[in-house]
This record gives sequence, structure tokens and C-alpha cells, in this order.
Amino acid sequence: MARLSQQQASSGHTVLVVDDDAELRGTVARLLRSCGHTVLTADGGEEALRLVREHDVHLMLLDYFMAGMTGEDVVRELRVRGHGLQVVLQTGYASERPPREMLRDLDIQGYHDKSEGPDKLLVWVDAALKAHRHVQAILASRDGLNHILQAAPQLHRLQSLDELLRGILLQLQGILGFSGACVAVVPGAHADSAHPGSLLAVPSEQAFEVRVATGRFEGRQWHDLGEPERQAVAHAAHCGRPSREPLTTLPLQVGDRNVGVVLVDLAASAAAQADLTLLEVFAAQAAVAIQNVQLFELATTDDLTGLMNRRAWAGRLDEALRLGARHGHPTSVMLIDVDHFKRVNDTYGHLAGDALLRRLGAALREQVRGTDLAARYGGEELAVLLPHTSLEGAQILAERLREHIAALSLDWEGRTVQVTASIGVATDPGGVGAVPGAAALLAQTDAALYAAKAGGRNRVQVAGAPTLAAEHG
Repeated sequence: MARLSQQQASSGHTVLVVDDDAELRGTVARLLRSCGHTVLTADGGEEALRLVREHDVHLMLLDYFMAGMTGEDVVRELRVRGHGLQVVLQTGYASERPPREMLRDLDIQGYHDKSEGPDKLLVWVDAALKAHRHVQAILASRDGLNHILQAAPQLHRLQSLDELLRGILLQLQGILGFSGACVAVVPGAHADSAHPGSLLAVPSEQAFEVRVATGRFEGRQWHDLGEPERQAVAHAAHCGRPSREPLTTLPLQVGDRNVGVVLVDLAASAAAQADLTLLEVFAAQAAVAIQNVQLFELATTDDLTGLMNRRAWAGRLDEALRLGARHGHPTSVMLIDVDHFKRVNDTYGHLAGDALLRRLGAALREQVRGTDLAARYGGEELAVLLPHTSLEGAQILAERLREHIAALSLDWEGRTVQVTASIGVATDPGGVGAVPGAAALLAQTDAALYAAKAGGRNRVQVAGAPTLAAEHG
């Protein structure tokens, strides 16, 4: 029993020793503990089955001949109950059934003659635990592939880039399990305040940006990460392959283009079990989804304001009106026109006018609800689609926006630029026969906007309401 003194680090495995001989049971338990295994013991079949129910047992060393339930009875009961744990039967009687027959008929992983000593027993233990690890890897791969198949529709649905990146982290958590993660991306070469964190690839010496994070990475920026973490991200982006060392990283590649890197806060034991091939399959899905969102945003976003462009917004208006007609809910629209915008260009220059529109675009993104869609309708005219919103509700939101715009100021070359806005509001009530169509609804909204400007500007006008010639402020 020389190996009893060779204490090792924890193996992460739990072994159940079942034997009605207390002295032998204790000796085997000490031997296994010296190898780093967690050991449970039982003196009979009923107690063994109870421990299997209560604990995550990886291997059972099971005496063949015991009072009450024999080892063979215990194995058959385990398999009837659906337990797939590894079993090595131990025997001290040569008259028992031949080992090959037992291995075949009972679905066990080993058959040890106690007279052969501890070294031979440990050979069976090592082989059975290796088989356990292989089975777990196969199950994890199967579950992971099923998870990826189920996640694909979620990844490829219409959504914002940040929603997609957060979804990628959640899906990865389902595959791997971890306490935190972040997506680090390379800022775009032409990124500005309206488009932070573009995922365009630029020279590798430029710093990354942490775009979305969970767990201990929540709220941290690139410069907040430790040097090993930053190096791991940079290495993953350069080599284009997932890695478990020194940290778990998953590059998101489309062809030879890197769109980002996922850094996972994963325990070393869990990282060692991660299936890199499975991660590559998921990464390919995620990277394509990211690229699709980028292309969609490029096609549907106004470069200057960061709002949706007119064509994409009009398509969403048509969709909202169809849903309103089917389900009987109202859809409102507001058109916003910057008062005396030409004066801004004439007084401060066109660059100041562009800066003002960028500021207004950011203000709309901050002020509208998550279900609303803001767009640049043309020139200095902005639009907001308000699904499921009555005329009264739209009027309240429009007044709030008008007040917010009037309170904004832009510092430009030492001077302060302030503007007001006129807003027209119209609503389609929804329901069968009530939909005037997008063109008619927009015509009503435009007429209300014209009335707001004619009535003194810096005001909200509801379609069909009397025009009051009063100016706010």
C-alpha cells in the first residue's frame, strides 16, 4: 500500500466504495483519497443506491458478493433507474461469473480480482474515470450542439448590435457556464459619438473597446482590464482560434476579418473541459450574426444623426399600421422640424448645423421609449413612430420632446447655439377599416406640422385640432 502516502491534488471525481467488509472498505477509501478523489462509502446495496441519488457519483467500486443485494443486483437496479455512472465490480471469489460475460451483460466498466492488489485496482479506477470524462464530453457536445441549433434563430433575428452581443454572452453561458464575460471589439477607424464601438477591423496596435460585459467585467472599460486579460484578447484576435490558456477566449471571425473577441471568466477546471470545436461552431454563427447586424445598420442608419434612415423607417411604419389594423391598436407618428435651421447654417456655418443635427439625434435616442423608432426624415426634419400609442399619449410625448429640445444648447467656437422645434402629431386608431395607409397618415402629420409652424413655431400641433397662435417660451 505504498501509494497511500502519495497525496495528490483534488481530481474533481467522486468515487463510491461499496463493500460489506469494513476494514477493506476503509483501506480502499484511504487509497482513493490519496489519489485526490472524493470518496463515499456504503456497506450494502440499499445504502449505495441512496448515496447515488443524493450525490454526483462518477464511479462505483462495488463488491460482487454482499448480503441482501448482490453487486449484480445493484448494477441492474442502477441501469433500470437510468444511472449511467461507471461501475467496477470487485470480487474475491474465483467461482463467480467470468469477467468478459459480466462486462457484457451488466454494462460495467471493470471487473477487479481483490487478490491482485491496489495497483491493479487503480488501473481499473483510472480507466473507468477516463471513460466517465469521455462520456461527459460527448454529452456536453451533444447538449452544446442542441443549444447552438436552438440559439441560431435568436442570434439572427432583427435586433440592435448591443442586444445581439449580450445575447451571444447569454448563449455562451448556456453552453459553458461562467460567472462573467465581456465582448472586446476594435473601435472603427471612422467611429464618432453617434456610432460608438463600430466593429470594423483596424490595425492590431490600436486598443480594443469593451462593448458588452457581464459578471465581474460589468461596467469595466478596456483600460480597466488586467494586462494578462488584454494580452489574451489581442492574441485571440491575431491567431483567430479559441483558446483555454492563459484565459478562455473566443475570437469572432468572418473569413479573415475579426469582428471581436469574447473573454470568458471561466474556472480552470471548466475551461479544460470546454470543447474548442464546439466553440468554433458557435463563434462562426455569432460572427455571421454580428456581420448581418452591421450590414443591416449600415443600410438602415442615417450617417449624420445615427437615427434610422427614411426608407427603413417608412417600412417599419407600414408594418406597424398592418399590425394595428389586425389587432385593433393605435399607431401614432410625429414629425419634428427644427425652427429657423437655415439661420444656424447662415450664422455658424454648415458644420455647426451638422453638429446640431447629431446632438438632436442623440437627444431623440435618449428620450424616446424602447418601442419607438426615431428617424431622420429629411434635412432638418426628424420623425418618430409610436406603436401602440394613442393620440393623447403621443401628444404628451411630443410636448416632452419639444421642451427637451428647447433646453438643449450646443457650444460652437465659443458661442452657444440654441434652437426650438415644431412638432406635428397624427394617429391611426387601428382596427378593421380604420387604416388610412402610411401616405395618408404622413400627410395628416405633415399638415399638423405646417400648422404648428404657422401658429408660431416651438409648439406641438395635433392633426385635426384647432391651431392656436401661441408661442412657448
